[in-house]
Amino acid sequence: MFKEQKQYDLSQEEKIIILGSPSDSKLAAAIFTALDYDPESLEGAFECLNPLKKLKAKALIVLNTEKFDDISTVDEPFKGIQNLKNDALVLVDTFKETHHSLLAEKLGVHHYKFTEFKTDKGALKTIHYHGNDLTAFNQGIILSEAINFTRDLVNRPYNALNAEKLADIALTFADIDNVTVKVLEKADCETMGMGAFLGVNKGSKDAPKLIHITYKGDAGSQENTALVGKGVMYDTGGYSLKGVQSMPTMKMDMGGAATVLGAMRAIANLRLNANVSVVIAATDNKIGDDAIVPDDVLVSAQGTTIEIISTDAEGRLTLADALWYAQKEGATRMIDVATLTGAVVAALGDEYVGAFTNNETFYQALGASAKISREHVWLLPIGNAHRKSIESQVADLKNSGGRLGGASIAAAFLDNFVNKEIPWVHLDIAGTAYKKESGATGVMVKTLTNLFN
Repeated sequence: MFKEQKQYDLSQEEKIIILGSPSDSKLAAAIFTALDYDPESLEGAFECLNPLKKLKAKALIVLNTEKFDDISTVDEPFKGIQNLKNDALVLVDTFKETHHSLLAEKLGVHHYKFTEFKTDKGALKTIHYHGNDLTAFNQGIILSEAINFTRDLVNRPYNALNAEKLADIALTFADIDNVTVKVLEKADCETMGMGAFLGVNKGSKDAPKLIHITYKGDAGSQENTALVGKGVMYDTGGYSLKGVQSMPTMKMDMGGAATVLGAMRAIANLRLNANVSVVIAATDNKIGDDAIVPDDVLVSAQGTTIEIISTDAEGRLTLADALWYAQKEGATRMIDVATLTGAVVAALGDEYVGAFTNNETFYQALGASAKISREHVWLLPIGNAHRKSIESQVADLKNSGGRLGGASIAAAFLDNFVNKEIPWVHLDIAGTAYKKESGATGVMVKTLTNLFN
């Protein structure tokens, strides 16, 4: 999507040109002089200028950089560029240096389209860019590509992205500096006693994969933040079968896995000064001869026994063993990201991520990052009533405690698998990861990246 243009010749440039004003840039001054345009006349967020044969460019879009000063209004100046049908050239030096990263990020995210399975993919737009110091702009490109990478994964259907294919994608991360990747097979998970994760996989013909990625960006620190993503590649609900209305879009039930992979891609490519790991227990949840049924009892890697009330409460089973594994591998803090409950959608809708924590200080750091990233997170409780609802008569826990307060009940279940001294945040992105009208959003990739920036 992005391509650096080393040389720029105003008299020969035929692409749409995007530039900022007011600016001290000589490029901008030359363009405005050629068009006899007074940049002080720009009062709105942007203006589209016709070169009127004075220049070869198809059009010029002038963005009012004064509108960038308030981050809450930053989307408005991009309304003039998000529907461009032709290649464009961004003159980076005409924008304030503090805006370069945001400019690249917004351009990349706005121009995203998922066309992998379209026969007619349409014209492939390229955003060319030119400038002297492109450091911050390139950082914005990295972030936008990570967000769009996450969207690609979530938008991809199950027949094109099962656990094995996700593991293959994860293995490519080993090409990034300071990153190591390990994929554990079913036999490895059996050896570790991951009965909760493997229980979900019992109805599948596809083998499960436990994905573990490690980025060492701060060799002098012992701190290691684990990003644990729910990797249910497709969720039929198992024998607690989903209805015909709710099963479509269940390809997005691995949105947590896609999110932490996107965040890791950005963190590692930006070479942030942090130690971060990703853990994903990847499987689908289907019906088969060996599939678990309600009343079954599973034994997690931690040793906790779990009575199955609903096979459609499967994501928390995979996360239970993934959280245990992350701690075994040395995590000092953990954030899990999951499309976990319909209850969080009922509570918060499709704009707010539901958050739960055992450590207020850690949550405040994440919340500050979310505010900078302009992503909405709302803290919800884990109370004694939620914990009591998952007490079982036949096992240590039940995997479901009813519909009322379902998001908090799911978080209370996960809390049993987090050591009390480990700061932990659970993010339920069920309402925000995917929208039926437009597909995957890439929500929380930016927040998780900025947490380490």
